[in-house]
Amino acid sequence: MPRDDTARCWPSCQRRTTRSGTARCRRDEVGAAGVEFLIMAVTLFLLFTTLVQYGVRFHAQRVAEAAAREGAVATARWDGSTAAGRSQAQGYIDDGKPAVRGGQIGASRSPTQASVTVTVEVPSLMPWLDGPVTSRATAPVERFAH
Repeated sequence: MPRDDTARCWPSCQRRTTRSGTARCRRDEVGAAGVEFLIMAVTLFLLFTTLVQYGVRFHAQRVAEAAAREGAVATARWDGSTAAGRSQAQGYIDDGKPAVRGGQIGASRSPTQASVTVTVEVPSLMPWLDGPVTSRATAPVERFAH
């Protein structure tokens, strides 16, 4: 068997010393480092993308909550209306872009209570983590008592 002094091994490959004293890689482990790197790179990419998607969804939830809350407060003012509540909520949704896409706003006002419901769409990085986020806020209507 010829002596191969120039045999190279990948760092993750276990070296085996032959009788002649040269270090050689085992044939069944050649190329294993590339496969290990590929598996780890894909896993880390999916983990990172999932974390970013959850962060975007969390931010969209906060935007929807703030829009609903401020819309309900604007609707509940003594001189407020459902149109004022919708306008206030739309302003918050517009400020939340690009974490939210579009939004549906529903407002109602009774003699004692004002309510605003906001539904926003979350941009998707991962197909199974998309979907709408809905938030609802209510507030008592302001009135003067003599």
